[in-house]
Amino acid sequence: MGGIRNNLQRMVVGLLPTFAASVMSGSAGAQAVPEWQTLLERIVNINSGTRNIEGLEAVRQVLVPEFEKLGLAVTTHELEDGHKLLSMTVPGGTPELLLMGHIDTVFGKESEFQRYERRGDSIYGPGVIDMKAGIVLMLALLQAYEGSDQLGKFMVLINDDEEIGSPYSNTRVKELVADVKAGLVFEPGLPGGAVVTSHSGVHWLTLTVEGKAAHAGLEPEKGINACVELGDKVVRISKLSNPDSNLLVNVGVIEGGTKPNIVCETAEAGIDVRFVEKDDLQKVLAEFQTITDQMVVYNALLGAAPTASLKAVVTLPSTPPSSTECLYGLLQIAGKKTNQEVSGEHVGYGTDAGHLAETGMEVLVGLGPYGGGMHTDEERLVVSTYQERLDLTKALVDEILK
Repeated sequence: MGGIRNNLQRMVVGLLPTFAASVMSGSAGAQAVPEWQTLLERIVNINSGTRNIEGLEAVRQVLVPEFEKLGLAVTTHELEDGHKLLSMTVPGGTPELLLMGHIDTVFGKESEFQRYERRGDSIYGPGVIDMKAGIVLMLALLQAYEGSDQLGKFMVLINDDEEIGSPYSNTRVKELVADVKAGLVFEPGLPGGAVVTSHSGVHWLTLTVEGKAAHAGLEPEKGINACVELGDKVVRISKLSNPDSNLLVNVGVIEGGTKPNIVCETAEAGIDVRFVEKDDLQKVLAEFQTITDQMVVYNALLGAAPTASLKAVVTLPSTPPSSTECLYGLLQIAGKKTNQEVSGEHVGYGTDAGHLAETGMEVLVGLGPYGGGMHTDEERLVVSTYQERLDLTKALVDEILK
């Protein structure tokens, strides 16, 4: 028995190094993280809400060296209020194709949704699909052309104000792309994988009503109620939507008055209009103006009514189907080459593609990886879509550059 025990001990001791090596190897394999996920985690964990100028700069500091490694020269364009636009090209190259994305998100520093988290086949985090994963995919796409003459055919633009309609960057963007004929915007694909073949334009307005304050109990007859006037206008404006033509009107913010016992002196509403055709926008704006000019509140004692004004805040142009038709056709060819089903849809949100389409450029939107929960604390990337999108986009770019 003693001999058998000794032999077993020698066998176990002899197997320990092999077993340990196997465990360590398996552990290392389980912990191995693709480079693209490592980079994505770094930039998702940096808050880059549109108004967080320091956070936006921190994201740029991470990304710029990655693009420079490929041989791209990076130019920083200083914009108003601390915002910046990055443009990247190969020195001496002749750009034919634009790759565009944004680093700002809708999640400010005060948001509780701040961190990158992997759960199964999903990665959660602020801006993970809108659109930091798209930026990472743009970089991976360019890596496929590193060292080739083809790299000189790309221009890359990354702005930091897209979530508010690109008011600071859009003019400079249009100047930079004047000679570029096609552009790909790496917003996330729609759930299920469809790309965006058209999208609505966005027009924001502020409607302000000025009345006259008075004590609500002591001398209300000396007041002119701006809140009541605004309420009437809001109801009338809200009825102007026409979903059949993708014309949507939303009063999203109402503010007014100071205290319940004071006749409301000033009231204001923030209005969002979604449109596809410019004619529809112009018609509804004319109706807005008519409603703005017509008053229902009137103080006969004072012989006065409120005054009202309408102010445009920002406009993001629409992307009509005619602007995406050519590139969508090439995407279908790319889908066949990569054994992926390709589909396209209209969406109600706006993107920088609208500004690009205004220049006459052929555009396509929604080429980034996708998931769900965009603009919510459930925003998530389905990990498996990253490689699928990279393969599809690489095949599309090959078709464009032929």
